[in-house]
Amino acid sequence: MIVQSKKNRPRGGLLILIGICLFLMLLSYFSPSFNSAVRNGINSVLLPMQRGMNKAGSYIFNRIEALRDLQAVQEKNKLLEEELAELRQENAHLKLTENELKELRTLLKMKEQYPEYETLGAHVIGKSSGNWFQSFMIDKGSRDGIQLNMNVMAGGGLVGLVTAVGDGYATVTTIINSGQYVSAMSARSGSNCMVAGDLTLYSDGLLRLENISLSSDVLTGDKIVTSNISDKYLPGLLIGYVETLETDANQLTQTGTLRPAADFDNLNTVLVFLALKETGDLP
Repeated sequence: MIVQSKKNRPRGGLLILIGICLFLMLLSYFSPSFNSAVRNGINSVLLPMQRGMNKAGSYIFNRIEALRDLQAVQEKNKLLEEELAELRQENAHLKLTENELKELRTLLKMKEQYPEYETLGAHVIGKSSGNWFQSFMIDKGSRDGIQLNMNVMAGGGLVGLVTAVGDGYATVTTIINSGQYVSAMSARSGSNCMVAGDLTLYSDGLLRLENISLSSDVLTGDKIVTSNISDKYLPGLLIGYVETLETDANQLTQTGTLRPAADFDNLNTVLVFLALKETGDLP
């Protein structure tokens, strides 16, 4: 028996493969129908695969383009957000500058209304707790000429008195506090009255009017200013306007309410009068 060596096996397989190829070539040459059938068979297998690959390629390409577009949009949005933040910051700065300019104009107008007094503008740098400015701190102190009991105004109306002084700051106690009294009078008639602080009443934005004689000529709408008999307040400073009046049960006096000219909800800049009532002279 003849045993084929392992070295001759690959050569025999190659010859068989060559023979099959020659057979198919001859068959396709002499039989066009066979050639067409083979081509159709191959196309029926390859064309669906090609369509699938084309669809897959198109999908992948479209996804890549979409991701690129999304990335571009995100980068553009980031730039737009940065620009918007800058514009908002700039707008806030301009608004703050506009508000400060408006407040400075108000201070200048007040200064022009009281030319007989030397005044000093100051910024509010701190306040007491609560919704209203019952007391607050300003950025001017003794080195700027500030002294105790100096009068302070804001927004065209009386705010209060300096009650504590440091080297570079001072504390102001306002007239809306309960227990604070200001001797006042009607600017129209000169009739005397008393303005009293009342935090409960100020929840409606009002102060109390007291000690009004029934025979006094005080009317609703009158402008109320500090009187000459006040021991701490300079005369003629605007406090506010009479809101209501009513006769007391004793039928001898009247009480009422006053709407202050100053806004005690929002104080940013104030005007300090550098004169003391005790002497009326500049310190």
